[in-house]
Amino acid sequence: MGKMANITDPRNPVYAKGVPRPPVLMALTSVRFFAAMHVALYHLVRPFSLWGPLTPVISTGYVGVSFFFFLSGFILTYSHAAEYQLGKGQPVKFWIARFARIYPVYLLSMLFAAYTGFRYFRQPIHIIAYLADLLMIQSWSVRVVSFFHVTAWSLSVEMFFYLVFPFLLLRLHPSTRVKAYLAVFVFWLLAMLPPLLCVRYYPASSWVEGAGGAIQVFRVHRLPLLALPEFLAGVSLGWVHLRFPPSPKIGQYLAIIGMIAFTAGLFLSDHLPNVMIHNGLFIPFYSLIILGLSQRHWLSNLLSASWLVLLGEASYALYLFHFLFNDWTKDSFGAGNGLASALWKVAILIPVSIALHLSIERPGRRLILQWWSRRQSANRTAPLC
Repeated sequence: MGKMANITDPRNPVYAKGVPRPPVLMALTSVRFFAAMHVALYHLVRPFSLWGPLTPVISTGYVGVSFFFFLSGFILTYSHAAEYQLGKGQPVKFWIARFARIYPVYLLSMLFAAYTGFRYFRQPIHIIAYLADLLMIQSWSVRVVSFFHVTAWSLSVEMFFYLVFPFLLLRLHPSTRVKAYLAVFVFWLLAMLPPLLCVRYYPASSWVEGAGGAIQVFRVHRLPLLALPEFLAGVSLGWVHLRFPPSPKIGQYLAIIGMIAFTAGLFLSDHLPNVMIHNGLFIPFYSLIILGLSQRHWLSNLLSASWLVLLGEASYALYLFHFLFNDWTKDSFGAGNGLASALWKVAILIPVSIALHLSIERPGRRLILQWWSRRQSANRTAPLC
């Protein structure tokens, strides 16, 4: 395993004592902001033709979600591998930590969704959909997944990833470099299998978003089980980084090549099936970018600037609120979907997301983890009957 620094994040008191903690990969925190902005611009500006030459890039903004799934597997492996290898990993502890990480701001976004979508509570199916959103299980049903909080479907998928992660992490531990890279490749192929079947049997809706309205293609987009290979490919790449990391010199070239290839892929997206792009077609490019930026060199240092890291940390709130905010401004103030409207919306959303991160996300996370720590301490000191 690569060298690890014994650094403990004070916002994560749940981690087992004595476990070496890897340093935070600042550059990978920063790139989360760019992925979230890509998704936001995809939702804020319609029609896409307003972007001119950048139209194919913005019209594939949904790839940010696929990138998040992949990055999540990588970061969780990087963060928890040592804990589980030392036999100190506990699934319940992990689940509490993940709940503390995502639910405080998520709950606030659900309250905002109830406010902006209050008119939808008139029918029982809408109430069921809202409850499914609250419980983060909406992606298991195409009937309720897109009623209230449209972008929250990906959090439902992430919750499934968190559920299975403690049981799969060590099983994916590679014994050789070849097996490590082969695992990433195999999971990429598995991620591509459902989209390829869609291309074969539902070509219209597979190539163009919304064309034909095939429910099967929508399921491939949303169903957690079909998104699992994207996450596991990220887990496998996390093991590559921990066991067989490239040198910093090679890392900078990997990152640059990955960024160029990814950008080229976006510009060529009109010639690729939508369903494949949506479900991990660019995983090889993500791998190059993430593996490259996880090493220390001039590019990762540039992306480790404190203001970029803060934007990356606040990107979760930006992702959760941008769609709701867009709908609210349209319904309440008649705001448009043009470029000018997008600029002032983003100018509001970015500082609001930072404020939510600092005032809700961090304190909420800390309170939940401290409650859990006190509960565990009380259980250990309670007298036996």
